[in-house]
Amino acid sequence: MAVLKSLRSRVLLWVSLALIVLFGVTIFGLDAIFQQSSELELRDDLQVQLLGLIAGAEESDDGELSLPEDAALDHALTVPESGVYGVIWDADGVQMWRSASWMGHDWFVNRWPVPGERIYLTVDEEGLPRLEALLMGITWHFHDGSSLPYTFGIAVAQEPYVDRVVAFRRNLVGWFTGITATMLVVLTIVLGYALKPLRRLVAEVGEVETGRRQAVSEKLPTELTGLARNLNFLIDSERRRTVRYRNTLDDLAHSLKTPLAAIRALLTERSTDTEALGRALDHEVSRMDQRIGYQLRRARASGVTGLGLAPVKLAPIVEDIVDTLDKVYRDKQVSCELDIDAGASFQADPGDLNEIFGNLLDNAYKYCSRRVLVEVTSLVDGVEIVANDDGPGLPAQAEEVLIERGVRADESVPGQGIGLAVVAETVGLYQGTIALRASALGGTAVSVTLPRRGYRIAKRD
Repeated sequence: MAVLKSLRSRVLLWVSLALIVLFGVTIFGLDAIFQQSSELELRDDLQVQLLGLIAGAEESDDGELSLPEDAALDHALTVPESGVYGVIWDADGVQMWRSASWMGHDWFVNRWPVPGERIYLTVDEEGLPRLEALLMGITWHFHDGSSLPYTFGIAVAQEPYVDRVVAFRRNLVGWFTGITATMLVVLTIVLGYALKPLRRLVAEVGEVETGRRQAVSEKLPTELTGLARNLNFLIDSERRRTVRYRNTLDDLAHSLKTPLAAIRALLTERSTDTEALGRALDHEVSRMDQRIGYQLRRARASGVTGLGLAPVKLAPIVEDIVDTLDKVYRDKQVSCELDIDAGASFQADPGDLNEIFGNLLDNAYKYCSRRVLVEVTSLVDGVEIVANDDGPGLPAQAEEVLIERGVRADESVPGQGIGLAVVAETVGLYQGTIALRASALGGTAVSVTLPRRGYRIAKRD
């Protein structure tokens, strides 16, 4: 449905349905209560009328029961078709008295009450409205000591009470309809005001897309602050990735200039020693292949936000890299110890984690004497990775410059001085930290801390 595409329309639709159900139940309940109250009122009126009729009865001079035809009775009993009717039956069920309002009608009774019993019933007599009646059996004691059973009956028209219930029901529906309409109008206004920050956020996202803003404002209601922070994180991550791709392409072009120039020079020499020329060309091509492979690895280390990624177990990654490095550095016979927390994991791109662990462990294997210790510790707010070696250790004041691209601690060991730089760049994409210090093994310890994504966003305030 097109209406459901709007958040405000959805809220109004479901609130309307909720109000209809709620008010419907309320109306039904109030109507039942009022109807029950009217019925109780009707029965109370019948009892009052019946007691008045009994109070007006008296013994006549000839020793029989009679009722005066005067003001002692309720006025309604003396007016024909008044809606209030009274009848008295003797022990044989013969009408011995009936009110002036009942003249010309008969009252058929299915069951007579015993003395002291009250019977409520509905009377449908032709020519009369529907009546609610009360019959009561009594024993009348005369002055001469004798007693006879009689049945007193009072009937009143239901129409006034039914009309009252109908009027109450109509007013009830009208009032609740008006309340519902008013609430929906008020809710529409409130939703317009409440959704204003969301519309502003949408507008700001559009401005970011067109380049008119660098980030969305985080001065929003509490419910939208997290969304704004996540959006800013996505925007910042995309910018970082774009810059990184641009830098990667620049680095790749720059790194290929020298081997290409060497190849061009070799080809222009026109050397007759084809074997030496082949070796030289193979060397330069290998250098180009290494540079291209490195740049491709950097491009794969996307540093994406982690949205939609499952946590990656760290132990299998470390064990796989150690197995590979044991083969590469077989002649060195490195003893590598692993101290990894059970179940340690981190939500990230597996390629990024391979890049971090691969470079850290490759450096540790490269610069160690015989021993390497890898520690992975799960923290409340992230994970800590420490690669220890027993090598010569760090030169004085070298900690800060070693993570710069092209800087190496030991020029005697083959390398390009880019491993820690790649680690630092990848860790930076996850808002993590990298630090170098002396190792307990006597060499260097490279410590990397990766905060969990929620913690990282919270730290950006």
